[in-house]
Formats: sequence, structure tokens, C-alpha cells
Amino acid sequence: MPFLLLTQGDPIGLDLLKKLVDKRYGGSPPALDALRVTYRGWSAARLGPLPLRAAVEAVATYRFPFQIRWDFTVRMLRIFSSRYTTAFDGQAVYEVQGGRVTRNTEENGVDSARARAWSEAVYFISPMIADHAVRVQSVDNHAFRVFAPDMPQIAALVRLNEDHTLAAVEIERMDPNDNRVKLQRLKPAGDLIRVDGLILPQYLERYWDDTLAMRLSPVRVELNPALEPDAFTLKSEDLLAVLHEDDEADSGGSSAAS
Repeated sequence: MPFLLLTQGDPIGLDLLKKLVDKRYGGSPPALDALRVTYRGWSAARLGPLPLRAAVEAVATYRFPFQIRWDFTVRMLRIFSSRYTTAFDGQAVYEVQGGRVTRNTEENGVDSARARAWSEAVYFISPMIADHAVRVQSVDNHAFRVFAPDMPQIAALVRLNEDHTLAAVEIERMDPNDNRVKLQRLKPAGDLIRVDGLILPQYLERYWDDTLAMRLSPVRVELNPALEPDAFTLKSEDLLAVLHEDDEADSGGSSAAS
């Protein structure tokens, strides 16, 4: 049975979207209102002036389309370890690092977080097809833009391979490492695999412009988990959940949030 496509757009863009969904999920794309994915992999990091690859364990939690939370554990050289959390509840950006909670409502930070949340929703594909307010616009025979629901100023560029599998999701947003606006690319790598009932690429790669910043592999998935209303609003009592048990843990690792 053909899947129901609620997305609006021009015929070429909608046809590309249908082919993309079919390549990822076949005729049965999952209905995703919320999602939690546990990853393992690495992130670019620095120890003083030295560039390193830090081992990363991360949990990404979503309430689509715009609420997002990432909880990171970062380890460098098997010696230094830190935890870091960043979240966006739709109105403010929250960060917890080194025992300190910050809340940011500045326009640039909020716009960047909203763009990040939308690009990651697009990466999972299914959230694009279940909302009449989402619109696609073809660019060429292997690319289309997808505009966020009720926020047409936020648009991700979806690039497809020749076989109509996903090649990349691109969006411009502020890199939190240097506060410069860059092109963020989310690129799948490896084969498609099934993790706890969800079909995902074997690896998720995040680029800033042409620089690979992170490579993660999904190891656990929770489909439509029950989330507390304030799951994306970090408060001081959240510290016990994100601080490392080791009092000597290094407070670095913010690059993993990029």
C-alpha cells in the first residue's frame, strides 16, 4: 500500500521526496512524533593546542519538529573525560558543562538551534511527510529544499545520490565553536541498518563546511518514547544527570556539541 504523503510542494520535489522515503523505508515509513537515539563514535576535539579525536557516547532526544536535546560523554586519550548537554525547547537554548547551566534566548543562538533541530528531523525523513505545513521545492533532479512547518525562513537542502538514497542534508547555521555562520552537512555513510525497529544509515557524519567534525553510529533507538513536558528545558536539578561521577573529570569537550 502506498504511504500517505501530506507534504506540499511542486511535482518534481514531491516525486524526489517519495523516492527518498521509498529508498529508506519502503512502503512503511514510521510515524515519528518523538525519538531517542543512542550513538557511539568520535568527535573532533582539542587538548590545549593539540587537535584530537575524542571518543563520544551520545544520546539524542527529539520531539519533532523543533525540540532537541543531546547528552554527550566525551573521552580523550583514555585520561580526560567530561559530560556536556545542550538542549532547545523551542524558545531557548540550554547548556550544561562543568557544573554550570546557561540559558540563551539571543536571536542568533535560537535561530541556529531551530535550524539544527529541523535539519536533524529531515535526516530521519519520516517527520517530513506527516505535516501539511511542510513544503518542498525542487532544485534539480537530485536535490530539493524542504521548508520547516510554519517557518518558511528555515529551509534544509536535501541532496540525493543517483539511486535516490540520501546523500546529505545541508543547512546554514551558527557553529557554536566560533560563533560563525557556516554550512552544516549531515551525511549518511555505510549501509542502511535496522536498529530497534528503525532503519538508519550505519554512520551519521556532521561536517562544518568541508571539515568532518563528528562520526557517530546508532546503537539503540526508542521510537516515540514518553517524554516529560519539560524534557528539553534544563534546570539546575538536571545537573545530577549530566555531571560525571569522577570529580577530577576534565571540563572540556564542548566541540562534541557541534
